[in-house]
Amino acid sequence: MGIQDLQTFLESEGVGVDLFKIARNHSGGLRLVLDAEGCLDRLYGGYFSDWASGGQWARCVQFLTTLAQALAEFQVSLCVCFNGSHPTPPALPQHWIQTQTIYKQRVNSVLHHITTKGTPPPKVWWVPPTGLHSCLRTALRYLNIPIMVSSDDHCQEVVGLCREKSYAGLVGCSGEYLVFQPPRYFSSSLLKLTYRSSLETKEYMVHDLPQVLNVPQDRLCLMAALLGGVILSEQSLTDFYKRLGLVPKKQVPPEIQIKTICQYVSELPTSDVDAVCIDIFGDLNDLRAAKLKQAVQYYLNGTKDGFLKYKTATGRRSKNKKNLQRQEFNMQPVTLDLDTSKLATESSEHEGRQATKQVQSDDNCPPAPAEVLRTCAERHTRGLMHPQLLSILTHRQVTLPVLMEDENHREIPSIHHFFRPIRQNVYAILYNMHHHRFMAHKIKDDRSSGSNDRPCTVLIAEWIYTRTNPGKNPEIVPGVLLDWPVPTVQRLWFGTAPDDKCRRMRAYLSCMRSDTPLMLNTTYVPQHLLILATVLRFIMTSPIQILRRQELDAFLATAFSTDLMNALHLQEMNINAISSRGVQLGALVMAGVEAALVANDACGAPVPWLVASPWLYFDGKLLQRNLHRAAHCKHLPQLCDNNLDIVVKVERMRKAILEGLEVEFAMAPLPLVAGVLGSDGGTWGARGRGRGGRLEIAGVVVGQWGGGSYPARAPPRYQQMSAHTVGYVGYTPPTRNSYGGRGWRGARGGRGRGHARPSRRPRRDPNEPAKPATIAVNGKTVRPDEVHHQSGESSPQDENTAQEGEAEGTPTPKPKTGKNLKKNAGKGKKRINKPEGLQGASEANGPLDKNKVAEQGHSSDKEHIGQGDAPVSN
Repeated sequence: MGIQDLQTFLESEGVGVDLFKIARNHSGGLRLVLDAEGCLDRLYGGYFSDWASGGQWARCVQFLTTLAQALAEFQVSLCVCFNGSHPTPPALPQHWIQTQTIYKQRVNSVLHHITTKGTPPPKVWWVPPTGLHSCLRTALRYLNIPIMVSSDDHCQEVVGLCREKSYAGLVGCSGEYLVFQPPRYFSSSLLKLTYRSSLETKEYMVHDLPQVLNVPQDRLCLMAALLGGVILSEQSLTDFYKRLGLVPKKQVPPEIQIKTICQYVSELPTSDVDAVCIDIFGDLNDLRAAKLKQAVQYYLNGTKDGFLKYKTATGRRSKNKKNLQRQEFNMQPVTLDLDTSKLATESSEHEGRQATKQVQSDDNCPPAPAEVLRTCAERHTRGLMHPQLLSILTHRQVTLPVLMEDENHREIPSIHHFFRPIRQNVYAILYNMHHHRFMAHKIKDDRSSGSNDRPCTVLIAEWIYTRTNPGKNPEIVPGVLLDWPVPTVQRLWFGTAPDDKCRRMRAYLSCMRSDTPLMLNTTYVPQHLLILATVLRFIMTSPIQILRRQELDAFLATAFSTDLMNALHLQEMNINAISSRGVQLGALVMAGVEAALVANDACGAPVPWLVASPWLYFDGKLLQRNLHRAAHCKHLPQLCDNNLDIVVKVERMRKAILEGLEVEFAMAPLPLVAGVLGSDGGTWGARGRGRGGRLEIAGVVVGQWGGGSYPARAPPRYQQMSAHTVGYVGYTPPTRNSYGGRGWRGARGGRGRGHARPSRRPRRDPNEPAKPATIAVNGKTVRPDEVHHQSGESSPQDENTAQEGEAEGTPTPKPKTGKNLKKNAGKGKKRINKPEGLQGASEANGPLDKNKVAEQGHSSDKEHIGQGDAPVSN
């Protein structure tokens, strides 16, 4: 992946260190900057098998608390940095698509593993749980650990913070940091807090990098630019790589690539960039030459000397560095002029709309107010506001990451599209669409009535990675007004009147379709469960039926569980099974929580940040256990471990969620019967409205279950077939009824022991040729005509008699109807001995030969040879 190969190349050059030991030798402690994007799995608590279930947030907070205590004890100060930047195209489709492609492949592998094996996935398929960034920001804020969220260029801002605040070193895992050469550089991907009270990792001697690569110090940035990156991609350097013999590049190891490029750079007669451009591209007018210059300047800006040139009097970096990663057709050289006439958030970076090649003509909404932009930028940098808001306000774009969902959307719709109405309301609130339309309507009334001005509409570009659109083009989404006059965003954010507080809460509840009386009644919905309640209500208000009744109860039982905050117990708890549907439901609710947090910040944060923390109401591992138990429990108290207090709380909160709704829960699908057991359609849908099913192998029913409220029974043992038993291959008895009992008369009472009424034959396509029926005799599959010849009981005289009887109009036995079967259900009949070849003839699903039926009818006029069926008079 270009410059990242440099980080991989130097992994073996790192030296193992203990940060706590290094801190002992520093007077006043050790101050470090931590790039969280390279160690999300470490901050989550390491590789745990429950990260795919939706997130085990109590365990995450416990680990961060332990880490904070250890840092304070050994005098190590960390400033954790998160990536909140939104690069403009073409940087977005290149770097972002690569990351999302990797995550999508891992998600598919995880879901396939869960579907086939029913066990947690291995750690090599790690994907950050939905909502991990929000949980980490909130937890670190709760633990008083300083955080910083980038807004422009993540790596440049992180290394700039390290130099501005005089931090002792940087902990990260990006190849760009190696070229920037911070004071000290440690690996974040290898960061490990041990039980021996040590914080272990590797340190890279970045100042010895020129000697390791055999490249002069003044040519290090040129070497990094030729490796390929965001500005100058590897595809643009294909001719150069072919010239060096590095094509196809994917088949060449990273070590050989880096050594070959380093040798080329070191052997150049001059370090002048123009001369290098001519040598590589042949002409300075080539667009790739301009991009190579920008890439070299980009790496120079991150070094110690380049940083000092771009440092402003106020201590902030110049925003002109964004010119280094503009679009391909915007290739102006970087200047040293400083533009201090505007705030950083008031720059002309609304060029996010240029990606939506039609958006400029359709979007007629004015930009956000200056005080709103300034407040959003400040709170964004300090991690006090959701990062999506700054991207929406400054770029009118938003990126939505890959989630733990099935790309075919068999049971659950596309999660990002499902919660899009919430984002559309947020767009309208942030850009004051109601206020602009009201003012436009007022002006229109004052003017002539012939005005054709279009109503104010804001359009936001949503980047969603899907199978049909893998990040190539954004989806243009308009803002949607709420059904009441919402105040301006200035009033929602800065208003101090009591009415303003009520309007903030009403605006949030309206975005979540939860503006109901019981939702604000803490007796029904506790304050720390308001976010979860609004998310579940939004799901239930959708015309798409997603949740089943027992699944809704499982979410509520998880929120009220006494084990929710017991991280040690949850870590040691074992769950019987994990299902693909359960994993996707966890991702669905956590994605809804993310959308709710965005709406909450857009409305002025009516829900305090601390009570909005996900560890107060959700745990993925506990949810999977409750989903599994809910599918087998007879009633709600059994799900709640017979804790009546929790039962009452669940009932009340469910009432508040479903208030005023005509509820129709989703139905459990029919279970698969093709020999696959343990799928989502198995016993997980036993409660509710699910119908029964059966499992048959080679035509033998080995398991049946009903769809009532009772738990599934164990598979009944099928009877051992004797040596002379005849049964039709593929015969399938009807399913049991909804109470788990038999829906047909067989082994008990009625027509004789062990004989069942034949099922109705399925309809056959008229164009399909009829298949001959087969029977099993002594373990061998033969046709009925073969059985007739093997029996040796028929003769030409019998055949002639049968033909004469048929010619004289003797009727053949009529098929049994449901009415006749019920009428003659209690009438027994004397059984007669039958030829061995005709023992199971009446059980055939396929049609028999008419001659054999006539012959069979003449053998007994009043006795029917079927097993367990009532006689039919002629």
